Amino acid sequence: MSKAKETHLWFEKGDDEIQIESYTKKLNDAILELNENVPDAVYIIDDEEPGFLRAAVKLKDITFMMLTPQSEEAKKAKSENGKRNSKNLKNQKCT
Repeated sequence: MSKAKETHLWFEKGDDEIQIESYTKKLNDAILELNENVPDAVYIIDDEEPGFLRAAVKLKDITFMMLTPQSEEAKKAKSENGKRNSKNLKNQKCT
């Protein structure tokens, strides 16, 4: 059985950084890339265990987005809009 991919976030109100403990490869790669590009934005706390990363990231260098499920009406409206504007799609051959 595979290990659950967990991510833990914590920060103190008024602090300028958030600590992230993650087993999620995509998130870990993004944090390590940020560390390469902007070393002052990230402090790596622990990365010894394979697939695990714990780091402190400056709040100004990270964002979060909460996703809510779309209603059936919203899905239908987006689908209809996509059908109306299908000529805007990339890689579509022009005749």
